[in-house]
Amino acid sequence: MTTIDTGKHHSFSRSSRPEATLDHESERLTRKRETALGYRIMASWGWGADGSGHITARDPERSDCFWLLGYGIPFGEATIDDLVLVKHSGQIVEGAHDINPAALCIHAPIHAARPDVVGAIHTHTPYGTPFSALAAPLPMTSQEAVVFHGRQGVFDGEEVNVTDLATGEKIATALGDGRLVVLANHGLLTVGTTVASAIGFYLNAERAAEVCVKVPDGRVISSAAADSVHLSVGDEINGWHVFQWLVRSRVGDPTVVG
Repeated sequence: MTTIDTGKHHSFSRSSRPEATLDHESERLTRKRETALGYRIMASWGWGADGSGHITARDPERSDCFWLLGYGIPFGEATIDDLVLVKHSGQIVEGAHDINPAALCIHAPIHAARPDVVGAIHTHTPYGTPFSALAAPLPMTSQEAVVFHGRQGVFDGEEVNVTDLATGEKIATALGDGRLVVLANHGLLTVGTTVASAIGFYLNAERAAEVCVKVPDGRVISSAAADSVHLSVGDEINGWHVFQWLVRSRVGDPTVVG
């Protein structure tokens, strides 16, 4: 096993995997920490500086509820104590803050339709948002894009400001059983079986979108090659690993979120 020393906080092993949790409380804390760290990762690029963007984490015990950052909290200051637990219906169960209504309308139907989805993330980014104006799936023009080979959909409605659950249901339908949905003229949204993998996949999607924006006529990888490469880059553990690197390189000390 090759271990890379990353400083005083902890080290990273290329063969490491998420630690198994034996109880709801431990798993809840893991999901909440990953959510708060995800917001800080977004802030490290300036994503969400205008309040646009949200990460949600399904509660491990109350599966009809998810955690997200309270509205008005700067992403770069997110802690687990700033998270709010909300039901899919919109009722706040725990927490002292309001929530972003768009987060509820977009994420609740996805969590309701996909029991396997633990984490979901959407925000407005320098390349994902302009790419979404094409209202098309990511072409297979980069290694990062192959992560979504056969696992993406497009919501081509014109409801770019999502204000109702019915629109969110349409987005969930467009996502299907995939891990990426392109919201036309709006941006990208990724999901994962952990909060960490959803966030890691979001960076993959943003980088793939960057390739498309900068090289719109790039060579498309064949379907056969994409099938083959997807086996090595498209597993949930790959998204989880990207998240670990993002915490180390973009946040540093993971204990800052509590």
